[in-house]
Amino acid sequence: MTVAASFIDANCLANLNCDPTAKPYLSALLSDPTTAPSSLVSNVQTTVRLLKLDEQLLPVTINTTDYENSWVCSPYNGAITYPLEELRHLGNWALQLGMSGLIRSIAPLLLAGRINKVVCVNNWLLSTNLHPELSRSQLQAATELLRETYPEHAILIRSLNRVTNLVLLDDLQHLGYRLAPSRQVYLYDGREPDYLRRSNTRRDLKLLDQPGPLRCLTHDEFTANQDAQVRELYDLLYLRKYSVHNPQFTNRAIQIWRESKLLTLFGVMNQAGELDAVVGTFERHGVLTAPLVGYDTADPQSLGLYRLLMAHVLRQAAEQGIVLNLSAGAASFKRLRGGQGEIEYSAVYCRHLPARQRIAWNLLATLLDRIGRPLLQRFEL
Repeated sequence: MTVAASFIDANCLANLNCDPTAKPYLSALLSDPTTAPSSLVSNVQTTVRLLKLDEQLLPVTINTTDYENSWVCSPYNGAITYPLEELRHLGNWALQLGMSGLIRSIAPLLLAGRINKVVCVNNWLLSTNLHPELSRSQLQAATELLRETYPEHAILIRSLNRVTNLVLLDDLQHLGYRLAPSRQVYLYDGREPDYLRRSNTRRDLKLLDQPGPLRCLTHDEFTANQDAQVRELYDLLYLRKYSVHNPQFTNRAIQIWRESKLLTLFGVMNQAGELDAVVGTFERHGVLTAPLVGYDTADPQSLGLYRLLMAHVLRQAAEQGIVLNLSAGAASFKRLRGGQGEIEYSAVYCRHLPARQRIAWNLLATLLDRIGRPLLQRFEL
C-alpha cells in the first residue's frame, strides 16, 4: 500500500476536515511560516511546515543555527545550555564540576557538527510532543520526503518513551534512527489508576474537593481578560523559578488554546477573584500531558496550589482512562503520588549527512546513553 506523504500550506489546511481543536493553532503557525512561531513562543525562531502523512498532520520545524532557541527547537540548547543549568540539582559538587567540564568540552564539537541543522517532526513547540501510531511504511515515507527536501539537515523526533511509544521506537531504529536519552519523565496509567489510592494523592484530592477560600475555575469559565494572567503565572514558575530556556508562550498562544480548547484549562481563584494557579492539559492519541502549569510563587506553600493543580490532572487522566505523561521535574513529588519514571528519548536520522555532522550526532547519542542515562536514573531527575 502506497503512503501519501506531502507538505501542505495554510490554504490547503483551511479546506481540510481535521481536528477542530488543533486547526487554529496549526493555521496560526502556518500563517507566516518564518515569523508566526515566535508570535506564539517568543524564544523560538524557526520555520514551520505541515507534513501530511496519509490522514495525519504533523507540524515540522526547520532550523539551521538559532542556538539561543528554547530547547524545544534547539538540540544545542537541549544538550549544552539547559543541562549546564540543571547540574545544580545533582547535589554533588565533584560530579557537578566533572559534568560541567565534559559538557563544555563537547560544545565546540557540536557547533562544528552543525547540531542545530535539524528538522524536528511532529514538533508542537511544547515540552512534550504526543505522537500518533504510525506504520513503518509511513515513517519510511516521511523520512524519504524529508531527506529529499532537506538533504543537509538531520531528522529529529523527540518526546519518545518505551511505555507510550514502544512500537514507534522499534520501527525508527529499524529504519536507521539513533536513540539519544534526553530526560526522565513520570507516567501514570489512568486506565488502571492505582495511583489514586496513594496517601499523598488522596490528601491532594481531599484538598481539591473541600470547600474553602479558593474556588476552582473550569475551562469554559476562563475569559479573554485572563489570558495575560495565565501567561504570567506560567512565567513565574517555568521561566523565573526554573529556566528561561523553557518555551516562552505569548498571550496570543494562550488565546488560541483557550478558544480552540487545544489545551484544556483549569484554574484556582482566590477570595479577591484573582487567578492564583492554572494548568493547561494537552491530549492526543490517548495520552495526556500538562505543558502549561503556573501559580503565584509568592503565595504560601500552605495553600497547596501546585498540589491542587496536579490532583486535578491526575483525576482527569483517571476519568478519561488514558496515560498521563507529567514530563520531567519535581521528581520526588511525582514519585510519591505513584509516578513511574521512564527515560525519554529523541530519535535522530543522520545517515545521509556529511561525516562531521554524523560524528557530532553519534558522539552526543553515545555520551547521553553511557553517561546521561545512568545519571538520570541514579538521581531520579
